Amino acid sequence: MKYQARIFFVMSLGAVAFSGLSGQQVTKSGTTAAKFLSIPVGARALGMGGAFVAVANDASGLYWNPAGISKIGRNEAILSHSSWIAGIDFNFAGFVLPLGEHQSLGISLTSLTMDEMERTTEDQPDGTGEFFTVGSIAFGLTYARDLTDWFSIGGTVKYVSEHIWNSTATGIAVDIGTLFVTPFPGLKFGAGISNFGEKLQMNGDDLL
Repeated sequence: MKYQARIFFVMSLGAVAFSGLSGQQVTKSGTTAAKFLSIPVGARALGMGGAFVAVANDASGLYWNPAGISKIGRNEAILSHSSWIAGIDFNFAGFVLPLGEHQSLGISLTSLTMDEMERTTEDQPDGTGEFFTVGSIAFGLTYARDLTDWFSIGGTVKYVSEHIWNSTATGIAVDIGTLFVTPFPGLKFGAGISNFGEKLQMNGDDLL
């Protein structure tokens, strides 16, 4: 299974973000892995309908556009928790550390977890007494810097792991983002590729 790669090109003008989230989206139903990485983060970004790639000037930029964190001039953190149906919990945590006026370093953690479930079989549809867990997690390291006063670039390297009972899949994914500030007040362009990575293959005793 492959990661879902998302390509964004977004323009923003003042507080209004125009067009574009998703210039192209690669979707292969049933063949993509690590889908939890596409769950959006940040109340502000969600309030804008996800049109945040060209805005990304806070710690949620670790998700939306890594280039945006180069504009953060102070230590900043983000903590997000969502309780979904069926006992599923989604969590995102990130921290941005400025390394000067024109560059920043960030770390992030994304997780999708749920309560233990009881194993059932054809012979024991009401449960076997054995319990198993399912979950996904990703650790990210981000670096961003201003190449000029008007152009920034950033990237994230992620370690991704998914597991179900005795089987696991691990891999590496990357995000790349750019941010262009035009000479016109409030007009910015942002572009990025998210969650581009190698194939994930489940391995474990359950597949024997």
